[in-house]
Amino acid sequence: MSLFGLLVAQLLACSATQLLAFSAAPQPEPHAPAADTNAKLEPATQAHTDLATQLAKAPHDILTHCQTRSGDCLISVAERREALVAKHYLNACRDSDPVKQNPCIAHELERAGKLAELASFYETENWCSRKLLECITDFSKDAEQMAIRQRTQDRREDMEAAPEAALAQRAPEFAKEKLDFVRSILPPKGQAECPPTTPEACEKKLTAPSADVEAELIKAPAAYDAKRALALYASLQRAEAECSAPELSCLLDQLPQYGATPETDKLLKQNLTLIAQQQAIRANVAPEAADQCMSAGVTQHSDRIVSAYQAYAAAPGTYALLRLQKAFIAMHQAQLWCLMPLAKPNKR
Repeated sequence: MSLFGLLVAQLLACSATQLLAFSAAPQPEPHAPAADTNAKLEPATQAHTDLATQLAKAPHDILTHCQTRSGDCLISVAERREALVAKHYLNACRDSDPVKQNPCIAHELERAGKLAELASFYETENWCSRKLLECITDFSKDAEQMAIRQRTQDRREDMEAAPEAALAQRAPEFAKEKLDFVRSILPPKGQAECPPTTPEACEKKLTAPSADVEAELIKAPAAYDAKRALALYASLQRAEAECSAPELSCLLDQLPQYGATPETDKLLKQNLTLIAQQQAIRANVAPEAADQCMSAGVTQHSDRIVSAYQAYAAAPGTYALLRLQKAFIAMHQAQLWCLMPLAKPNKR
């Protein structure tokens, strides 16, 4: 995380409160496992570990292909997970990410002594893992498929290395920086009104533009259009950057309740303009040099910003917000001045 990110995190934590609610039905005392249960669980557990290792070694693009084309079994596994969570009140394991959910379910079932169900759960996952590995093996043996894969990978590398892709690639990162800044000029109560955008919500919005990029990259040589692929790639990056637009709009809507006036709005626009100017330079210069400029600005102005935020969070109002905005302007301006000599002159 950059120093600016650490500064924002520090600001957001100044007066933040979190409420964690856990509900769980009482669970019966675990009984000693029967011998036949252990006989099923041990090989299922070992197979689960071995299969997971094999899948982890599979090329990511081929695995993704098989998950999409031959991964119907993943639906069955997901349904099995949800059934276990509901049946045994495993509320702590409610997570849309299987990488996080699976170990949680296994741990809770083992802790509750539900070893037969754990074995059955592993067997379901193992069945699906074997289907995916079979698909991966078949794909790897298909010379035509492997040739298409190599061609697609080469095109992707050329596309992402194009100079026009530099700014597009950083659009999501830069959008998050602006979002973090706006969040950092609200007191905790205002921040709480706008929950962060979830990765799941963003993934849904990216499904179509991502598919468009892949469809272009996989075309036959006579039909492939490199310029169109680059344009689609830029659209995909912009779509990812725009995922947080509802969250940003929500945060901006909160500001009038906490001292925002036309005068503070002008300072907000000035801060966002300075950030945009910084980002335009950073997209085209060596990251190490740019990071030094950003870090120096944070080091120089962080005490003043944190002090201003603490006063504002304690008593939100126009004067406190003006002070906070001006402290940020001083930092953003110092960072921009440091970055400007690094900017490459425009070629005419």
